[in-house]
Amino acid sequence: MKRVVVVGSGSGGTLTANLLAHALRRDIRASAASVELIGECPTHPFQPANLDIAFKGASPEKFVRQEADILRDGVRFSSDRARKIDLAERAVTTESGRKLEYDYLVIATGAVADPDGLPGLKEGSLNFHTGAADSHRIWEALKSFKGGKVVVAIAGTPHKCPPSPNEAAFMLHEFFLKRRMRDRVDIKFLTPYPRAYPAAKISAVVAPMFAERKIDVVPFFNVDSVDPKTRKVFSLEGDEADYDLLIAVPPHRGAPVVKDSGIGDEEGWVPADRGTMAVTKNDDVYALGDATAIPISKSGVVAHLQSIVVADNIISDMRGSSERVKYNGRINCPMEVGDRRAIFISSTFSAPPVDQKPSLLKYVEKRSFAVIYWRTLSGSLEPIFNIFFGQTRFPVDGTPSEGPPLPSAS
Repeated sequence: MKRVVVVGSGSGGTLTANLLAHALRRDIRASAASVELIGECPTHPFQPANLDIAFKGASPEKFVRQEADILRDGVRFSSDRARKIDLAERAVTTESGRKLEYDYLVIATGAVADPDGLPGLKEGSLNFHTGAADSHRIWEALKSFKGGKVVVAIAGTPHKCPPSPNEAAFMLHEFFLKRRMRDRVDIKFLTPYPRAYPAAKISAVVAPMFAERKIDVVPFFNVDSVDPKTRKVFSLEGDEADYDLLIAVPPHRGAPVVKDSGIGDEEGWVPADRGTMAVTKNDDVYALGDATAIPISKSGVVAHLQSIVVADNIISDMRGSSERVKYNGRINCPMEVGDRRAIFISSTFSAPPVDQKPSLLKYVEKRSFAVIYWRTLSGSLEPIFNIFFGQTRFPVDGTPSEGPPLPSAS
C-alpha cells in the first residue's frame, strides 16, 4: 500500500487530500493506497471572512464548516496536532501518540500569526489574523469608538493575505463614513514598504485612493514595539505614532512542528522548490501554501494552485511515470477598496502585477468566493478555474505558460 499523509487541514491541505482521494479512489477501495489528513481542529474556517467579521459585523458562524463534511470519500481525517515530522524515518508523530508512516508526505501547516512576537503588541493592538474571535473584537471596538486616531500597522513580513492591511484601511474609512463620523477620525497606515502597497503598479492604484480618503501612509515604518500605556507605536528607525485604536498585522512564523522537527529555517518556513513544491533534498516530501519559504504571496489562491501541482506529481510518481509539473507562480489576490469596488493583484513568477481600475465586477467576483469556497475545496470546480486562471502548471522540462492575460486597467 502507498500511504500519503497530509499535515495541515487548511485550504491547501484539504484540497490536496481531496484531489488525491479522487484520483486514487480505485486504489483506495482496493486497499492499494491511503490518504490521511491530520488537522489541529475539527472545524474549517473561511479565513478571508475575517475582514467582514472585523469591519462589517458579519457573524463568524456563517463562515465555518466541519472539516469532515468537506472531505471526499477516501480521506481519513484526524483532528490531532502533528508533534514531530521525521523525514529520515518517514513518519509523523501526533500529540495523541500516533505514529503515521508515509510513502509521500505533504506539509501544509500554514503560517501562525504571533502577536507575542513584538513587545507590547498583543496587549496594545487588535488584529484579524488570529481568527474569527479576535476579528469580532475589532467590530466591538469600532462600534463603541467615539473618534480619534486609528492606526493600521503591518508589524511583520511576510504575513497572510498581503492585500488585507490595505483592505482594512479602506473598510475603516467606509465604516466611519457610514457612521457619519469620518471627520472625527484620523486613519494612519504604517508600512515597512516604501509605498502604500509593495508592488509599484498596485501602489499606483492604491496611493491616490488613500490620499483621496485622507488615509495617511507612513512608509519605511518597521514596528519594533508598542507601549499600551502611552498608546504609542515605535519603529526600528526611531519614529513613533500615537493611536487611540491600533489594528496590527502581527509577525508571522511557520508552524511549531516544522521548526521543532528541524525541517524549517529560523522562522519555521519550509524550504521547497518553487516549481515542483518538493522539499529540498526530499523527493517524497512536498510543502505548499503559507508553510513554505518560497518568496510568494501567502494566500489561499497560491495554496490552491500549488495543491494541484503537488497532487499531480504524487500521482504521477505512484503511477510509475517520470513526468513532473511545475507551478508558474500565478497569484490572484482580491483587494476590496470600498464603494462596492475591488481590484485583483495578479502576477506570475515572470510577470509582475499590471495597472488596473477598481470595478464592480471584480467586487462581485471577490464576494462570490465565500459562496463557492466549500465546493472549491472538493476539487470539483477545477474545470472552471482552469478557464479562469489559464495554464498555471507546465512540464518540468517545458516552457512556462503565463496563462491568459493578467487583468488590465479596463
